[in-house]
Amino acid sequence: MKSCRKSGKENANKFANNFVNIIAVVATLISVIGVLFAPMFVKIFAGGFDEQTHILTTELVRITFPMIIFTALAFSFIGLLQSYGEFNVPAGTSAISNLFVILFLLLFSNKTGIHGVCYAIVIAWALQFLIQIPFAKKFGYSFKFSINFKDENIKKVFKLAIPILISTAVIPINSLVSMSFASGKGDGAVSALEYSYKLYIVIYGIFSYAIGNVIFPELSRANSSEDKTEYINTLKNAIKMIAYLLIPLTVGIMIYSEDIVRLLYERGEFTATSTLLTADALKYYAIGIIGAGIVEIMNKAFYAKQDTKTPLIVGIIIVISNFILCYVLGNTKLAYLGLALSTAVCAILNAIILSLSMNHKSKGIFNKEVAIYLLKTIISSAAMLFVILFANKMLVSANIIIRVILGVGLGSITYVLLTFLFGTLTKKRRWNILIPPFFIILLIFI
Repeated sequence: MKSCRKSGKENANKFANNFVNIIAVVATLISVIGVLFAPMFVKIFAGGFDEQTHILTTELVRITFPMIIFTALAFSFIGLLQSYGEFNVPAGTSAISNLFVILFLLLFSNKTGIHGVCYAIVIAWALQFLIQIPFAKKFGYSFKFSINFKDENIKKVFKLAIPILISTAVIPINSLVSMSFASGKGDGAVSALEYSYKLYIVIYGIFSYAIGNVIFPELSRANSSEDKTEYINTLKNAIKMIAYLLIPLTVGIMIYSEDIVRLLYERGEFTATSTLLTADALKYYAIGIIGAGIVEIMNKAFYAKQDTKTPLIVGIIIVISNFILCYVLGNTKLAYLGLALSTAVCAILNAIILSLSMNHKSKGIFNKEVAIYLLKTIISSAAMLFVILFANKMLVSANIIIRVILGVGLGSITYVLLTFLFGTLTKKRRWNILIPPFFIILLIFI
């Protein structure tokens, strides 16, 4: 019996090493190509830059391209730890790396400039990978360099993984398209979109990635069960969870976009004008936060069913749609803001298509119960909005930090109390209290 367990453990370790090594080699090759051909990529995706901006962008691309290696390894180890039944560490790594970037922005960005910010982002992804190594070793993982492309298990994994990788590339591809269009929209457009987009990713990612990583194994287990209602109920609870967190978060970001950008970025060469440009873009990005969160959950739901084709097909549709919307909205009076709006609209469109498709495959997910829950959440968020606006009006001459702390605090209390009265916050849903939406944003940004 012990020899069987030992043999199984050795085979699992062998497979894990094979997978990790292949991913590392492929990611390294992509990174090397990116660094070597960075000038060409910048010219393709941002042909409207002047010579000085083109040189700067090329330097930044070369700094950030190696991030692909750490990103690939971080996600590989997330999968490895989840296979051991460890879900807290993978869920917490993104929060730690995001906190590192935010602290760097607050403490050092005025001294290091944009180059330092890019290095910080690369280090943050390296942290996501490195943090997981001791925990993997704790479960018996030991590294050994070995590559075997002929392994049948590896072939099966990559058959499923390739569509996943392509579909998850929708967000960065859409970002590249937006930046490409922004390069011809005047001074400050690209940097405003870039800074606001980073905040957009961090803000919704803190919640949606953590929730997605937690529910994925539950969905996989429920899908293999004969009782399919468990899968439906798990997915419904995840949708409610993401809505509970991201709907009020969207309201808060739109109200405090200028304050958030000023607190994080406004120093050195990042002027008050830069703050206004970036804050306006962040407001438009914020419209798509709930859509992006639902997309993350829905993608995990399809992967749990081992359906990688649907997210891939929808992803291709969204990339095409984003290109069209960028061209249309980018040429209106909105200018660069139209590009941020395009990203938001595409996130919502992506969420709608995936949700309709999932509801068709597993009927009963989006029913009257979920609709009422969403309505109550929206009403609670609207009440929170009025409380924050009133607080801001009373504190118009107060220090920015005091205004934000009091406004966020009063708004959060209003939201939590109303959701408790409406029954959307119950003892059965303790996860609602574990991550009070605006207190976490308050902790991170203040």
